Amino acid sequence: MSKMIRSIMILILCTSISTYAQDKTLVDSDQEFIDFLGLSLENSVVNSETRQIFMQRSWAYWKKHLLDYNKKPEKYKKALSLFHQNQEKFKHESLLKIDKYEKDIENFRRFDNRNTAIANAVLFVGSSSIRYWETAKSFPELPVINRGFGGASLPEIIHYYDDVIKKHSPSIMVVYCDIDVENGKSPSAAVRNFKKLINKVEKDFPQTQILLLAMKPVLIDDFLGKDVRKNKVITNKMLDKYCQTEKNLHYIDIAKIMFKPNGTLRSDIFLPDGMHLNHIGYTLWDPIIRSEILRLRKN
Repeated sequence: MSKMIRSIMILILCTSISTYAQDKTLVDSDQEFIDFLGLSLENSVVNSETRQIFMQRSWAYWKKHLLDYNKKPEKYKKALSLFHQNQEKFKHESLLKIDKYEKDIENFRRFDNRNTAIANAVLFVGSSSIRYWETAKSFPELPVINRGFGGASLPEIIHYYDDVIKKHSPSIMVVYCDIDVENGKSPSAAVRNFKKLINKVEKDFPQTQILLLAMKPVLIDDFLGKDVRKNKVITNKMLDKYCQTEKNLHYIDIAKIMFKPNGTLRSDIFLPDGMHLNHIGYTLWDPIIRSEILRLRKN
């Protein structure tokens, strides 16, 4: 490519960035998005502005086409490939701020200080899928405590172990966390973190039964990262195998019921963000979890 053509392309990209920055309601057409992604790859400038514009335009586009992509992913093959290349280009490694959910934890502490501890508690702990779960309504007959917070990763759950797990002395614990994989961690790294958490629980509460929930597929998996969906599947298989070696550890597959018979992911079970479950989604999970909890409570 000649220097003149390259300069013209970069000028077009900069003009496009300026226009988009002024009007964030703009959403690219299919070809406009592909052209933008191609020009973005040609542009050698990587800074906070170009990264932000890439993320804004990409999210606006994928949000608009989310349901269509779920039905016809092959239609978006070129756009997705260019998008993933740009994701790699604009990758930004940020240090984990281990206490960023301190306000959430402080609210738990205050609540616990004002209320009597629940005996033989069924403790739900994990990331936003636990936090959004209205567990008191889903399991009114059970002594449920919900300690899901933020979009907590496993290291953050471990960091607050004393506050969200140990003080409750659970008889049964339900664990869900997909953040590590969604943030780009490998299946092996995610499973190592699960084991760190489980080992702490088993040391303090050797009789506690632990339900380890499979990582759920979400509509935006492919937009979170190139291998996110694949790595969730791999992680689930590793967690299943791990649970088979532990007496009080039970792998619960809540992912397979989220698919239609034709293999596409149900779209009616998610909030508009394409990530978090709505009420319909949780009604799919509830009977599976209830059945397992009741079985364990009888033993």
